[in-house]
Amino acid sequence: MRLLAARPGDRLAVLAAGTRPPRPHRYDSHPPDSERIAQIEKLTADGRTDGGDGPAALTLLRDVDGVFAAMERRLLLGAVAQLPRMSWDDLVMARAVADAEDWSRPLRVAVARALRASAPTADAAAPVRQGGPAGQPEETTLPGLDEVLDAFDRGLLWMEVADRMPKPPQAARLIGPSARNFIRPRIFDGLAGMVHLHLVRNGHAVPDTGWSGQPGLALPEHWEKGLDDALDAAVADTPDTARLRSLLAGSETVSA
Repeated sequence: MRLLAARPGDRLAVLAAGTRPPRPHRYDSHPPDSERIAQIEKLTADGRTDGGDGPAALTLLRDVDGVFAAMERRLLLGAVAQLPRMSWDDLVMARAVADAEDWSRPLRVAVARALRASAPTADAAAPVRQGGPAGQPEETTLPGLDEVLDAFDRGLLWMEVADRMPKPPQAARLIGPSARNFIRPRIFDGLAGMVHLHLVRNGHAVPDTGWSGQPGLALPEHWEKGLDDALDAAVADTPDTARLRSLLAGSETVSA
């Protein structure tokens, strides 16, 4: 019901029309939801109200959580059954944080290597040390958001950082504007991921279950309006981090 209530009217009308997608997803219900809704719409009225103000059907159960837990034990197999039980909000937040960490790590690693390469001595590169057999920087020593922005301001983004971002072999031969335009979206995403993590840590981002769209994070209104422009400026050919730093300063003031 929450899913249907969240769908815009035009999208719900498409479902009610019973139009089957040309190639249904492998995990679609059978029959598809669109066909089920279309059949419900064809039912004749029986004089009863829709029951929107009445009690939910789940109130018929004495132990809702216990019933669902028992169902999970029966239906879920193997490692899936061992996963922790989470609310929708907690699940969306956990996924959003994991996505942000995945987006940001390549940028943080590239900045770490650029800082180490630009340091005059090995000792000066101490904030980033090698870890593990693969020679990857350790997570605890990767640069944070302020350090990444400082590196951009020092002129390390193009090309010291960009050259160290992962890219397919065919793109490694690109130079100049072509190279920048190829890698810029990945740097943008990495920086966006770091901002999302910053907002989560400071309590400014909340989970958006996205019943009618893509689950993710809901950001404060001024961040939603200004974030893309601030990120674009930070990853421009001549990086300008002032807008992003201004947004960050505002969030820290609020959280304090």
